Amino acid sequence: MFENIENLKIISSLHKDCKTHNKIESRATHSFIIRASGAVRYNFYNQTFTAKAGEMMFIPKGSTYEYKALSDTERTYTSINFLGEVTDPKPTLYTLNEFYEAEYITTHFASLWKFGNQAERFKCYSLLYDLLSYVSAIENAGYADKKKFSLIEPAVGYLNEHLYDCTLKTDTLPCLCGISGTYFRKIFVSRFGTTPQNYIMHRRLSHAKSVIDSGDFDTIREVALSVGYTDPLYFGKVYKKFFGTSPSEANK
Repeated sequence: MFENIENLKIISSLHKDCKTHNKIESRATHSFIIRASGAVRYNFYNQTFTAKAGEMMFIPKGSTYEYKALSDTERTYTSINFLGEVTDPKPTLYTLNEFYEAEYITTHFASLWKFGNQAERFKCYSLLYDLLSYVSAIENAGYADKKKFSLIEPAVGYLNEHLYDCTLKTDTLPCLCGISGTYFRKIFVSRFGTTPQNYIMHRRLSHAKSVIDSGDFDTIREVALSVGYTDPLYFGKVYKKFFGTSPSEANK
């Protein structure tokens, strides 16, 4: 659906708790609805989907549907509402557990779009294109790709388990798969759309920003160590390059 999307325009973004039940008549925009917590059942004319935390529902413009929350509490979501020429749009459920920007989008996209400056709005478009690239890759992955991706599963599992470990080294990952570093990098980039190093950096910094925004920490050094950086000065440098402000400025 999203391989050749044209005239993309973000209309709005929300981060909030969903109602326990609602019915929508002819949705005004295309929407990605990402579950941060809780589960929701969506009922369309001839299809039913159950979206859980870490999953995303695509709902096309013009859709009529109803949804019901399956949990009494903790049913937060982030929606990205947009317009664009999508090829043969249809309701689709995606799993985002391998999308490296999922946590950052869920936590920050809505506030960046609503309150951010022009540079931060451009970042929202960049994040949305990354998301579109990810779901497009899922849709177009054939048998050969799935077999190839399975080769790096041991390393991906290890990487996600040790993401915030200060001793994590990317050059050990290919050894876990029994393949060369060059081939591992090629498959990894094909699957995630970025290098192992960037994947780690984005995941670490996104989590660090969540901690800093919450204020639930004592020092920046503590935050740096908690996400895998032993040098707080280096952490501050990459944080500022990624977000445009230093960790200490972000905490004011």
